[in-house]
This record gives sequence, C-alpha cells and structure tokens, in this order.
Amino acid sequence: MPQFITSIIPYAFILICPLMMLFMMKGMHGKHSESSSNHEANEFHQAEIEELKSQNEKMSRELEDLKRHIY
Repeated sequence: MPQFITSIIPYAFILICPLMMLFMMKGMHGKHSESSSNHEANEFHQAEIEELKSQNEKMSRELEDLKRHIY
C-alpha cells in the first residue's frame, strides 16, 4: 500500500495543475461578470460623493452667514 501511494504522488501533482487552472479560470470569468455591477456601484458612489460635496458647500455658506451675523 505505501508503495502504491508513493507511485501515485507524481501523477497526483500532474493532475493537480490542470485542475487548479480550471478553478482559477472559472474564478476569473466570475470576476468579469461582476465588473458591470462594480461600475454601477462606482456610479452610485460618485453620485453620493457629489451630493455630499453639495451639502458641504451649502453648510459652509450657512456657517459663513452665521459668522457674519454674530460679528
């Protein structure tokens, strides 16, 4: 039995390489399909950033107005 296992080890390594390659390729193809959803998420976040910038500018103007009224 141990001799059988030692004789099979080189073949196991030879088979592991293509199997790992198949799993990796499948994983890579899965990532490409997510790229469109990532693009949509980026657009959403970009719109959110623009909205926050707008709110920040508005609050800065209001703060300046309040400072003028106080002094």
